[in-house]
Amino acid sequence: MNNPPAFITLRRNKTSSNQLRQFTITLDNQPVGKIKSGQTKQFKVPAGPHLIGIKLDLYKSRPLQIHLAPNQTLELVCGDRSPENLKEIFSLKGIEKSINSVIKPGQYLYVEATADQPPSPPPQAAAPVTSPPAGVARKKCSGSIFVSYRREDSREITGRICDRLISEFGRETIFRDVDSIPAGVDFREHISNTIDHCHVLVAIIGNQWLNAKNPKGERRLELATDPLRMEIETALNKAIPIIPVLVKNSTMPDADELPESLQLLAYLNAIPIPGEPFFHNGVDLLIEALNKNISPDTPIPPGARLRFCIHCGTELVAGNRFCIQCGQPADGGATAR
Repeated sequence: MNNPPAFITLRRNKTSSNQLRQFTITLDNQPVGKIKSGQTKQFKVPAGPHLIGIKLDLYKSRPLQIHLAPNQTLELVCGDRSPENLKEIFSLKGIEKSINSVIKPGQYLYVEATADQPPSPPPQAAAPVTSPPAGVARKKCSGSIFVSYRREDSREITGRICDRLISEFGRETIFRDVDSIPAGVDFREHISNTIDHCHVLVAIIGNQWLNAKNPKGERRLELATDPLRMEIETALNKAIPIIPVLVKNSTMPDADELPESLQLLAYLNAIPIPGEPFFHNGVDLLIEALNKNISPDTPIPPGARLRFCIHCGTELVAGNRFCIQCGQPADGGATAR
């Protein structure tokens, strides 16, 4: 017999900032919903150990480790460390909070137990993580991360991002056209064959990505022979995971701005990578997402593909019968990546 579930009640405190913005709630490092300023939400979860956190753009809280007993209801509060009201904004305490949000981004958001909440029983200690012996390199899979970008749109910043990815995953793991296509090879065939063996496609989207035109004045995304369109179409058709990355202050395109074959891209969660001084913070988020989406030596099983609600586009939580955002039945959700 299955154990009874447990419940988490999360209340978001009101502050002077972000009153019109929703925070994303994460459970065990996966998004499970959003919460407005002053709102309270409750989640039914399996009993046992969990990590809960919140995030907003590049900010994310330190995950709170909890351990829930069957039928237990744990009350938590979350929020940002902004001044609580207009009066505090102009006080020394308020000025300190504003400065800390810039120099200590990891402490800006928080999730914690309420003052009257009894502590949860501690989870069992995790097994120690052992490092490979010195001199033994981690095994890589050639071309397992496909980086898609438009040169005139984001060439320089894509190069910086790839340098970080190469440092993290190894040069042979990253496919980028300028480095990886042999001379004299049909790029269409090479791209298709490479994506066949990729675990994830990173789509770099700059401020000229959507409306870039060729010398004839035609929008490139409307052309079936556009290499970038071919890359993303191929990944979508083959159900390869896609991570959109926003650079140069760009935003995600709406579905109606894209060709029909690319419209599913508009519903994927994007990672923004800003300029300095937060560039490396954004790439850290991308590396974290890649580590969750790929195992360079092991193919992703079809059952592990992420699915999205066909009603509102929100990512569906595995095992849930209903969408956590709009409440509609999860059956029939679109497999997007």
